[in-house]
Amino acid sequence: MSIDVPIVLVNMPMSAVERPSLALGLLKSALTQAGLQATIAYPNIWFLEYIGIADYGPLESCPPEEALVDWLFAGVAFPDFEPEESAFLDLYFERNPIHAGKSLAERRANFLRLRSLIGGFIDWTADKILEQRPAMVGCSSTFTQHVPSLALLRRLSERSPDLVTLMGGANCESVMGRSTHMRFQWVDYVVSGEADLLIGPLCWDILNRGRDIPPADLPFGVFGPAHREAGYPAASTRDLVPRAVIENMGDLPLPDFSDYFAELNASLYADRIHAGLPMEFSRGCWWGERSHCMFCGLNGGSMTYRQKPAGQAAEEMIEMSARYGSSRIEAVDNILATDYLEKALPRLTALPEKLAIFFEVKANLKRHEVEKLAAAGVRWIQPGIESLDTRVLKLMRKGTSSAHNVQLLKWCRQHGVRVSWSLLWGFPGESDPWYTEMAPLLPLLHHLQPGPAVRLRYQRYSPYHYAAEKHGLKLRPAVSYRYVYPLSERDLADQVYYFEDSEDDDVGGHFAARDASRRPGLRAVAKGIDAWLKAWYEPKLSMLSMRDSGDEIIVEDTRAIAVEREHRVRGLEREILLAADEGSPETRLREQLSGTNVMQAEIEAAIADMIARKLIVRLDARLVGLALWHPYTPIPPMTAFPGGYFDRRAAPLGTSRE
Repeated sequence: MSIDVPIVLVNMPMSAVERPSLALGLLKSALTQAGLQATIAYPNIWFLEYIGIADYGPLESCPPEEALVDWLFAGVAFPDFEPEESAFLDLYFERNPIHAGKSLAERRANFLRLRSLIGGFIDWTADKILEQRPAMVGCSSTFTQHVPSLALLRRLSERSPDLVTLMGGANCESVMGRSTHMRFQWVDYVVSGEADLLIGPLCWDILNRGRDIPPADLPFGVFGPAHREAGYPAASTRDLVPRAVIENMGDLPLPDFSDYFAELNASLYADRIHAGLPMEFSRGCWWGERSHCMFCGLNGGSMTYRQKPAGQAAEEMIEMSARYGSSRIEAVDNILATDYLEKALPRLTALPEKLAIFFEVKANLKRHEVEKLAAAGVRWIQPGIESLDTRVLKLMRKGTSSAHNVQLLKWCRQHGVRVSWSLLWGFPGESDPWYTEMAPLLPLLHHLQPGPAVRLRYQRYSPYHYAAEKHGLKLRPAVSYRYVYPLSERDLADQVYYFEDSEDDDVGGHFAARDASRRPGLRAVAKGIDAWLKAWYEPKLSMLSMRDSGDEIIVEDTRAIAVEREHRVRGLEREILLAADEGSPETRLREQLSGTNVMQAEIEAAIADMIARKLIVRLDARLVGLALWHPYTPIPPMTAFPGGYFDRRAAPLGTSRE
């Protein structure tokens, strides 16, 4: 049996316009299988058109914990809550001082102007949705979508009191979902966790009984109107709040992205948006099950790893690419399944026209594994490098080392694999002298891909959050949220995802906001990262590469720090350079060379010579070679990101729908 009463699923700002919503695409497929009619609306694209590209960029790039987008929409979501606008903006600009091209007064005036436009945008969006005469409207909420979703659902419930409203997504996990449901009465149903299997039966029940479903009849992980009177259920989770989980990934249908591509084709920005296809092949994290990274708040209350069979994953990529005419595949998995290297990649490698694929991976990849990924079309990865100091990596529980992270950057540059990574700082227990020691390494790496320096964020569900006192932290909700939600500090602690240490008076994501004299090591690293990024974007990239003729290695070095532009390396030095290319432990190398009747003093002198020439570096008791082998594969440009690309350089005429 099927029914023609439509269900509208909504993807609010600020979700990326260059890719469809995977969550809503999966839910639409599940609803279709259940015999229900669903469409997906994309107000995130409408918002871009409404405000124009010039105003969209700063909102898109703002760190989510600064709550700028939430603040813009808060006046519509909570019309009776009137915090001082100037206080929020004072805080925002204090914490985000970096901006080019506009004065502070101009930026303040522009944000106030944008906030005044939100009511019109929400009315316009509500009109477009109500034209479909839906029985239900559901919003997916991740990162900065929460307050925009609450604003829309409030306006819809005011305009159409019989309409049933729903919310789900990462911002509705466990206690956050319960708080959303408890505090905001215009949201009828909230789903905590994974809704794939429950959404069909739930929506059928809502069509039959509306808001009157008894608590006992609601699926595990769903909060309904009756819970506000009867009380909320408990569960055996860390925060005692139910969270729905599926066990078998292989049974999930492919997501339906047809509404996104119809919307995109009609967009004013169609010629500037090159869409990617988000897909998932696993949930949870197999590394996190064994060693939960200290700062990671992904996966809510369930780290349990589940994956699709490798063969199925490869065939689904091929099918989705053919269905939507795009070779860009962005795997949203937290981590690449270990058996995909051997069981999924060969099928992709054999394709006559390669897909362009992104995966998150663990940073312990070996050289031949990077080569396999590249051959299969996985030319963009996020490996969780996070630092170039092993002591900081141990604080994080990353299970990798500085030496291996440098090796991975080298192997990716060799095989043309682009790397998304950042150098995180600000960990409890880190020592500034560690950064002092790290700083001299950075100029040696200018031929490899850099990552920005980013301050640690405290996220809900991370070990730093649930064991804050153990690490000397006194966490509170990120202070910007006080100007967004009409909630007490205690209620905010149940509502938001980002936190900060109340004992740290140096919050803010930019090193320039800190007292540099207190952390000279970190200051040196921040300057080193800036120089590395600048060098990377020079018209002619720095390079350190080598060729081996059999008895001589010729090294070309165009880095700014180069001792010579060309090195000719023979004899013992050549043997050391070859061993260092594999990141050999120094003790093993010395043992091997001493067995060939070479004196230790000669070995020491040869190693010192290679270090002085800046061709190798000592890391973690290893000798790590820095040069690539010639020839090497160019890395993909930024425009080739498998998750899609939005060309923000210029705006078409008539872009604003104010």
